[in-house]
Amino acid sequence: IDWQVRPPLSGLPPLGKTSFNKELHFNTSIANLLILRGKDVHSADVEGFKDPALYTSWLEPVNAFKVWKTQRAFNKYEKSAALVSNSQFLVKPLDVIVGKAWNMFASKAYIHQYTKFGIQEEDFLDSFTLLEQVVASYCNL
Repeated sequence: IDWQVRPPLSGLPPLGKTSFNKELHFNTSIANLLILRGKDVHSADVEGFKDPALYTSWLEPVNAFKVWKTQRAFNKYEKSAALVSNSQFLVKPLDVIVGKAWNMFASKAYIHQYTKFGIQEEDFLDSFTLLEQVVASYCNL
């Protein structure tokens, strides 16, 4: 398997300096799990995934990257790979969702349907604050 793992170029701005509305240039990961199944997976070179530039500075790549390998094929495919990543990939979509939710809340859309079942407006505000903190934390990886 020929992996093309490309860490960020040195000229790109740090993600913490990038606003939510701009396109992110690189996807920093907290941790990655690579699952390889099928023929010859034990000989696959995964060294590119161990590059420290792919991960946050506060976690060593040896702790941030794991590989699971098995000769057993998946769904009749000769070889397969899956990458499970805890990364910044969802920052932009989550920020868009929170923005739309704020707009709906500000216009009082559907609020009455929730309040009649005991959900208060403060519950919405707490949820928005929590999600905005998640977005900010992932953006500052």
